Amino acid sequence: MSSEVIVGDRKTTTVRHYISDEDFPKAAYYAMLARGHWGIENQLHWHLDVTFKEDACRSRKGFSGQNLSMLRKLALQIAKATPDKKISIRKRLYRASLNSQYLLQLLNNFKF
Repeated sequence: MSSEVIVGDRKTTTVRHYISDEDFPKAAYYAMLARGHWGIENQLHWHLDVTFKEDACRSRKGFSGQNLSMLRKLALQIAKATPDKKISIRKRLYRASLNSQYLLQLLNNFKF
């Protein structure tokens, strides 16, 4: 699969190779897989940046950055597991920080 990006008068072409055991592979199939993967990636990274301001975090010593990233992803999954769709994830996390009963409700809704 190849893609072209044109910025101004400069054109860049990227070729991607996929390995598969499909009998009759079709480009549309691989495009669907790639879009699905990047859709999930973009949504996760958007939440980490907007909800947790991960890009502004300056933890650099030892494994602190990796540890904080893991905790943020866990907190995001716990907040997403709550069926309350009226409240944004950011507000759920804020409410949980102020109300221990709501925090317990979030934790009870999450299946470890």
